[in-house]
Amino acid sequence: METKWEFSAGGVVYTKNEKGDIEILLIRVKNRWSFPKGNIERGEPKDKAALREVKEETGVDAEIVEYLGEVDYWYSMDLYRIHKFVYYYLMRYKGGQITPQKEEIDEAKFFPVDEVESILTYPTDKKIFERAVKSLKKIGEI
Repeated sequence: METKWEFSAGGVVYTKNEKGDIEILLIRVKNRWSFPKGNIERGEPKDKAALREVKEETGVDAEIVEYLGEVDYWYSMDLYRIHKFVYYYLMRYKGGQITPQKEEIDEAKFFPVDEVESILTYPTDKKIFERAVKSLKKIGEI
């Protein structure tokens, strides 16, 4: 089986609700919840790809606070084994109405920070979320 590589970028987008509590933006595809992300175009910087994908998948505008790191995993599609790398950024919500990208996303919404870990489907996302919480504490948001 031939191996291919994929490179994506995405964001852990946070905002504060009217009570001042942190909420995190998640997307749902079928029954799986994760963070918005997508493929990096050839020659595109990772941070620009992450902002673009968040906007495309959810309709929201965000700004990068800091780099959270990368995760990688394997999956199979057709006759290929794919090794995927995803670069994540902590992002602050700036504006825009949540509008899920119909072709790819079933739902997008903000969840209270203390519910996110139990909602996330993938272990790699839980690892990134843990880093995001540490960063939010470090910058005094939590």
